[in-house]
Amino acid sequence: MPPAERRLWSVALPFTLGVALLLATWDAGAAVTLAFAVGASVAARARMWALAACATVWTAALLAVRVLPGPYDSWAGRGVLPVLAGYVTVFLLAWAAGRRLVERRDGGRPPPDLPRPKPSRPELSWPSERRMRAYLFVLLGVAVVTAAVRFRGTLPPLLADNPDAARQVLREQSNLVVGLLSEAWTLGMAVSLLRALSGRRPALPLYYALTAVFTVGAALGASKNSVLVGIAPALIAALSVRRTRGRAAAFLAARTPVVLLIGAVALGAAVFLGGQRTMAGTGAFETEFRARYGSNALTSSAGSLDLSLSSSTETFGRVWSQRAHLEPRHGTYSLTFLGSRVEPIVGKADLYGLTAQLSQPYLMNTATFVAIPLLDWGPLGAAVFLAVLGLAVGGTERWFEFSAAPAGQLARAFVVYFALFGVYELYPLIYPTWLSLVPGLVILHRLGRTTT
Repeated sequence: MPPAERRLWSVALPFTLGVALLLATWDAGAAVTLAFAVGASVAARARMWALAACATVWTAALLAVRVLPGPYDSWAGRGVLPVLAGYVTVFLLAWAAGRRLVERRDGGRPPPDLPRPKPSRPELSWPSERRMRAYLFVLLGVAVVTAAVRFRGTLPPLLADNPDAARQVLREQSNLVVGLLSEAWTLGMAVSLLRALSGRRPALPLYYALTAVFTVGAALGASKNSVLVGIAPALIAALSVRRTRGRAAAFLAARTPVVLLIGAVALGAAVFLGGQRTMAGTGAFETEFRARYGSNALTSSAGSLDLSLSSSTETFGRVWSQRAHLEPRHGTYSLTFLGSRVEPIVGKADLYGLTAQLSQPYLMNTATFVAIPLLDWGPLGAAVFLAVLGLAVGGTERWFEFSAAPAGQLARAFVVYFALFGVYELYPLIYPTWLSLVPGLVILHRLGRTTT
């Protein structure tokens, strides 16, 4: 680092932290928001890009609670910002510690199978074209058959006039096995897109076409999360690996802008669809949403983005305010992803029902980042839970950072995405998506013994 830049950091960092401490005496919410922004800058300076991105997302969430008005805003959200920031800080610090532990184990060097000198990004080693196409077409076949079973006699929510009502009908007639097999859409989308963004030119049209097919299939359930969980990890992985050598090098020279453009389009589409779905609802919240944002696509999309960023904080604030009246369940909520079949063993806990009751009159049901450990283990136990979770995320993210295997990079990207998605809800403890993704990635890794 140049001496001038080093001197700037040495002055700017303590000055900014001092400003945050002064702000805390006037507005604790503003102080923790500034502190998170500083933390994101420090993580980026240390080249911990995923950690920096997560801190940035939380900064945006805190800003949304403070700045953007919405029908779900209440005193609880603004009042709980310092508490939530404390829990998130535990998670982020543990993330950094997890990375450091793995780095110390490796002696600060890349895995021994990587060439020297150490590359800034690994170059992916893909299975042969024959194996890749067979793998993706098998995934497509599983996805299509599962969709036929899942939507039997029912109009897919994406095509329904009231998507929420159609999703409820679909939820009642579905089961865990069908849900897990449906994740073939998600896995196929992620693998196809990563292959298209990091592969050689002759095969690009096929993989982009497969990406489009898998994306449409994942969107049939009218859930923006189902689409983002397939696209976002592929984009994260594509930004983490080196450009392909050979004839495609010139085409991929501007890959980073292309990836960022695809990401922006995907996020914009998800936000727009989220706003349109809310506009089509019939509940009290949807009525207030329409009254506030009208039928304008831009304002309804902005409202949907604000909802995604701030509803988790609002819901957690209401859970926190009632914590003295909620008995710890000692792991019941943490096992929600296992479904109703394990309820006789672990007990029944309706997380969405509880948060909906606390959010009256709008009956929002966000499974917030800290709500699950808080409801299971209490305030102190939640901090321990998030510390352990942060260590696991940081260690896993660093472990696969220099992997040359597409499956390894996608595994890292899924972990990073789920950590980023924590701003909305603790996804892996709500949905068993990862129970399908893990074996799918293991199979992809095994296929990689024959490379292109």
